[in-house]
Amino acid sequence: MRRPPGPNPQLARDVLVHLEHVGFDAAPRWLGVDDDGRDILSWLEGETFTERSRLHPFVGDPSLKVNFTDVQLAAVFRLLRRYDDAFETHLVCHGDFGPWNIVWRDGLPVGLIDFDDVRHGDASEDVAYALRAFVSYGFAEAEPRELVRRTRLALDAYGRDFDVPAILAEEYERVEARCRRNGWNRALARLPVERAWLEDNRLLV
Repeated sequence: MRRPPGPNPQLARDVLVHLEHVGFDAAPRWLGVDDDGRDILSWLEGETFTERSRLHPFVGDPSLKVNFTDVQLAAVFRLLRRYDDAFETHLVCHGDFGPWNIVWRDGLPVGLIDFDDVRHGDASEDVAYALRAFVSYGFAEAEPRELVRRTRLALDAYGRDFDVPAILAEEYERVEARCRRNGWNRALARLPVERAWLEDNRLLV
């Protein structure tokens, strides 16, 4: 496939080349640049979610939301850990580890796409982003203790514990800055719901 380069194209290309070098098989291969300056990438067979509002609790209000099972949630966080482990030092965060950037087969995650937002950072940044996207604090139709259970399941699958209130608070700061920078006013208006949920339930998490 061919796609225009993102905001940090060289780092994205370096990441894809590195992932191929270390044998990470769940990402496209970077095959070069065409005459129009587009990146040429290998194709990952599977399904992707195209209706982002069905997945993004802070954007849309569709009547039918996509809900992920425990099996899917655990598999997603194992995939994230595999990605992180591909970097022995100087982790490069994916930056947008949500269900819309995952390739699925038979309902399970098998690939990771869209490396436009890669950046040097800490593993906690991708973990917090993924928790926000897949657990949906403040928006999921579930009791707080159920969301806490799903959080523990995700972190157990990832294989490492985190100070969840702390990493979520940091993620919300990044989200606010990103929303203001891009003019995402609707998402920005919903951020207080997430922060309020965390404040009310931080002792549970």
